[in-house]
Amino acid sequence: MERCLNPGRRRLGLFFGFLLWIVVTAPAVRTGVWMLSFICGVGVIILFGMSLVPGAGWLKLNSQGFTVRHWFQDNTYRWTDVKEFKLITHRYMGFIPIHRSVGFTFSESYPKRNVVSRIVGALASFDRNLPDNYGMKARDLALLLESYRREAVSGAPSRSEVPWAPIEPK
Repeated sequence: MERCLNPGRRRLGLFFGFLLWIVVTAPAVRTGVWMLSFICGVGVIILFGMSLVPGAGWLKLNSQGFTVRHWFQDNTYRWTDVKEFKLITHRYMGFIPIHRSVGFTFSESYPKRNVVSRIVGALASFDRNLPDNYGMKARDLALLLESYRREAVSGAPSRSEVPWAPIEPK
């Protein structure tokens, strides 16, 4: 029942977009701004290079819980510690959707929530956000994670209980 998902390579487009921005704007700016852009570009190259190294990030699902690895750092969560998974839409200027990701809220049994985490979780309506969609659409990933959670917590999952499950035509 163990499954391992690797990150998608969609971020590579953002990297090349940033490099294109530097090349296009370079002749029109002063030397100081060009140097700042160059330093930021080198930083972006290092960060994207680290995220493309095999083994730097993955999501591993099993019957006890899931492990998120991001930049060689692991965080493991049990299914009983997760209350629900949510689809999160990041919006530009408050109304233009630009990116969707999966977040989750902790159940009351999760021991590592302090007062600040509870306040921030209440304001944001989720406690943690997954760093990637792992080559899947966010809705599909949330559905997969919720089905694993429901199966581990209460037995066989029911698709009718998941609010974003696609309705199949008869």
